[in-house]
Order: sequence, then structure tokens, then C-alpha cells
Amino acid sequence: MKLECSLVEDLYPLYEENELRPENRLAVEEHLQHCTKCSELYKSGTGFSELPPPEEKLSKEMDGRIRLHFKLRRMKVIAALLATVIIVSGINQYAANREKVANLLNGVYLYAESLNKIAQNLYEIDSSGDILSYAAEDVVDVDDELLWFERKRNGPLLVNSQELDEMAVTLRERKSQGLEDETDIKAIELLQKYTNMVYKHVQKEYSEFHHGYSSYFEFLDIEGIGTPIGKINELAFFYNKYHKLPSEMELIKEKELKQTIRTAFNAKDGKVELKREDFGVYRFDLQDGETKMDGEIDGYTGLILSVHHYGQQLNVKKPLDKEVVKVRAEEILKAIYGEAATFELKDELGGEPNTYRFRFTPLVGKYKLYFPLGEPFVLELDAGTGEFYSLSAQPALQSKEFFSKNYQVKQTQASLEKKAEQILGGKVKSVATGVIYSTVAADYVLVQIFEREKSRRTYLNAETGGVERPYLLNLH
Repeated sequence: MKLECSLVEDLYPLYEENELRPENRLAVEEHLQHCTKCSELYKSGTGFSELPPPEEKLSKEMDGRIRLHFKLRRMKVIAALLATVIIVSGINQYAANREKVANLLNGVYLYAESLNKIAQNLYEIDSSGDILSYAAEDVVDVDDELLWFERKRNGPLLVNSQELDEMAVTLRERKSQGLEDETDIKAIELLQKYTNMVYKHVQKEYSEFHHGYSSYFEFLDIEGIGTPIGKINELAFFYNKYHKLPSEMELIKEKELKQTIRTAFNAKDGKVELKREDFGVYRFDLQDGETKMDGEIDGYTGLILSVHHYGQQLNVKKPLDKEVVKVRAEEILKAIYGEAATFELKDELGGEPNTYRFRFTPLVGKYKLYFPLGEPFVLELDAGTGEFYSLSAQPALQSKEFFSKNYQVKQTQASLEKKAEQILGGKVKSVATGVIYSTVAADYVLVQIFEREKSRRTYLNAETGGVERPYLLNLH
């Protein structure tokens, strides 16, 4: 095969890289042996740019291979450039992220410092939320900036300020009434211990992220912050709800919880699956033949918090008499809360079609369990069959002992009203007499409720005259 000089110029890069077929390679070598001009240009390294244009063309097959080769070479160069751009961009993003984390740690530092001061002066604070809120946004933002491996952590980064405030107010009220006990003292000690752990750890992280260029190689030990924060939230929750320390709490055995669920819904041979969540709440699934339910049960009290019969097809035929279904509702509630349990049932609008919906309020004697935020307990039954459909019972009862207590009014209305006026600073009106679960007494107590303005109320113990506080926070 005889080749023109200009064609050899195009083929020579492939020749050098040994990319030509043997017959084409041989043709190039033969041309270089017989063409003095091309041979000299090749040996001198000046190239072939001055050669005349070709008089003949390569075959289509060879021309395609040459184009593909150069295309691949260009693609390799482009890929290398893109890889470089990606790497440089990644490094810049990483550096910007570390700088942003370092800046946000200023707010985290202030948050931890304020939290530590609150714990040291727990009796003096009015609202920890107000004190902490100015720095809380930085804590949230730093959480958003975490690298994926920094997110493998335990616990939240923010305290539940509502629970913490309730704990502080309860401690203050108990001390003013001479009720302070070992649990109160130990709770404060633990709170100070955990907040100090947070503060010291954040100090360390702050220092490492503000240490010159070496700070770019620092990773936030988020677990060191999240773990004690989680301990604080746990402490406040159990103190407020049970007046106990977390270490004093003991979960009911899962075997007993499963049996409680079976008994409540008459599913003797039912299969129950439990999954533990935060603060001792278990999600459960119950399957008994065609019966399929899911819900939540409190692992410390054994009381069912919510349940839904998701496997049931509601009866669309003529509904049963509502009074008949109401009797069935009372039977279901006794199965859940015990034979001593009594309730006031009211018809409730809404709910699923083809169901009867009742709002139920626990009773003890003539006194109702009082809910400052409204009566939350709801039960739905199939209107056509009277079968259970759903239950919502949050905030939950603290225990079934509510139904067995004997409440007595020992204080006069006049004395309670006078005290309420002193507390609220003016004329008051009596709102109701009922039972609440008080964080101060750590028990169910009978109270007289007085109001000066809609948002200003006081709850006075009808037996002792002491100030009580209804527990409102067990929506976990």
C-alpha cells in the first residue's frame, strides 16, 4: 500500500503509539524508508505541517479508527479536567463547611453556657426557652451542616425547654410548700452534672475548631453533645411525669404487655409484636385471625395510648341503636382500664363514616378527671356491629389507681377563693372542681380551679389548700 506524505502525517501519532493494524504500520514504515523528506522531518522532530495536501484518502474503516482514537484522547483529557474540577470543588465545599461549622459553634457555645447557668440557678429562672432561644437557631443550623459520618450520633442537640421549665417550676413550688425531698435534690444534682458535661464538651470542640489551619481537619464529636442533652430530656420527663429519676423507672416485661393487649381486645390467641420507642412507649401490632390492630402502649404503666383496627371493613348496613353500642363502648373501656373504671360518655361528631364516636372522661365518684386543654379521650365503634374500631387516649392516665382513690373536700370555698385571689392578684371566679394529675403532688389530687383571666388560672388542692400544677406534657 502506497501512502501520500500528508496521510503519513495523520497516521504517524497512531504509528508511534502502536495503534495501527500490521499492514498499515508496514505501509508507514515503507514510506519513511523511501521518502527522504518525511524521514528527515520525522528524525528532526519538526513535524509534518509543511507537507502538501493529500491526493488520496484512507479507507473508511481506517478513517473511522483514526477519528475514534482522537475522540477517545479528547475524552480522556476532558475527563481528567472534570475530575480535577470535582476534586477542587469538593475541597472548597469541605473547607467552606468546616468554616461554617466553626462559626456556628459560637452559638452552640453560648447555648451550652446558658444551659449550664440555668442548671446552676434552677430556682431563679422563669423561662429557659426564652434564655436559650437566641442561640438555639445556631444549634439547629450546625445540625444541618454535619457531614454524613458526623450524623452517627446518640441523642438530640436541643433540650426540651418546655419540660425543663416545668421541672424548674415544680421544684420551686415543692420547695416553697416544704415538700422538697431526696428526689428533688438528686434531680438538680443530675441536671447540673449533665449540663456541665455539655458545656465542657462544647468548650473542647470550640477550641479545636478555632485553632488555625488544623481546624479544617477537625470533625465534630456530636455524640459528646447529644448524649448528655438526651440525659437532660430524659431526667426532666421522668421527674415531671412520675416524680422519679430515670434510674428508678422499671419497664413492665414485654410478656405482660402483650397479655394486656390480648386481654383488652379479647384476642386470647392473638400474635402481638412490640417495638420500643422513646420514653418507654411501645408500638404494637396485634393479629388474631382477621383482626388486625396497631397502636401504642406505655411500657411503664401498661396503659394503652392509642389503637386502630386497620383490618376491619366497616358495616354499611343499618346501624345499631346508639345506646346499645354505648353499652359495648363501656365494656371495651373496662377491658382496657379495669373493672373499677367508670366514665362519662358523650356523643362526638366526626370520625369515620359508619361509626359511632364517643368522647369519654374518666370518673371517680362524682368527680371527673380534668384536662386543662380539653377532653382528649375518644373511642370509635362500628355502628353496624358494635365492634371496636379505634381509640385515642393521649395524654395518658398515669396509672389505673386514679379509679380507686377516695377524694374529699376539706378546705372551705371561701378560704380557697381568698388564696386564689392572693396568687392571681385580684378578683377570681371558680371554674370547676375536678381531679388532676399534679406535678407538685406527683399524684392525682382533687382541686378547686380558679380563674382571673382566661390565660391565668390556679389549681388549689381541695384537701390541703396547696398549689398544684396539672401535668400537660406527656404527649411523647
